[in-house]
Amino acid sequence: MDKKIIALFSIFTFAVIGIAIFVVGSGNPKAELQKTKGAKILTTITSKSAGNIPYSGPDLIESFPIKNVGDKNLEIANIATSCMCTNAYLKQGSNKSEEFGMKGMSAPSAWKGIIKPGETAEIVADFNPSYHGPSGIGPIQRTVSFETNDPDNPYVEFNFDGTVIK
Repeated sequence: MDKKIIALFSIFTFAVIGIAIFVVGSGNPKAELQKTKGAKILTTITSKSAGNIPYSGPDLIESFPIKNVGDKNLEIANIATSCMCTNAYLKQGSNKSEEFGMKGMSAPSAWKGIIKPGETAEIVADFNPSYHGPSGIGPIQRTVSFETNDPDNPYVEFNFDGTVIK
């Protein structure tokens, strides 16, 4: 094979790889949390059963309370769900974070929520029962996960289940 063709092919390949690395690297970085002694999350409800969920709606909204029982700010980040049919967000009073979707299917986010000592908030899951169409009728189990700066609980999961009915 001609050396010029091999050289051009090599340059083209490296250019494509370089552009791909630049595009991927220029996206939103994932939030990084530093473990903080004194940040302490309390979760009293980690699992719920919704029973029957009508296919025709409305969306099922499940809320999981959290509290910072420590003496340092509690940081929450990298909220994710187990399915595209579910979004989740942090709600503090009337304020709500952006919504986050399925782990690995949504762009990483640098967003962090802060819960001050003694304050409460909730992780809210919004499940769309008709998202999967008629093939989604039947039992469901969904998970919402997130990371914290609590050294004893760096990763937290909340689960809910139910049965989508026509």
